[in-house]
Amino acid sequence: MVESYHGIPEAELIRTWGIPSKIHGSGDSRFLIYSKSDTAMFGLVEVRVACETTFEIQDRKIMSSTFEGGQCRGWGKGKYDLNNREFSPPD
Repeated sequence: MVESYHGIPEAELIRTWGIPSKIHGSGDSRFLIYSKSDTAMFGLVEVRVACETTFEIQDRKIMSSTFEGGQCRGWGKGKYDLNNREFSPPD
């Protein structure tokens, strides 16, 4: 799903996802990192769940993306429709 963001302007990502948790630069790329973490209770066991989504930006457009973590399912804004400049629910 995050691959549908490739090619959209950086400003559009920030408009819809908000301010990133972290920003890193390397060479010609900038990396916008969005992090989410929470605690879930399974009986008497407390488990920390997290997701981190990273977007690589070049020339103010999203070039690539990665994500990791057990809470990534359902995290984000859905699929991006570049033609209509809007997000839609996943297929």
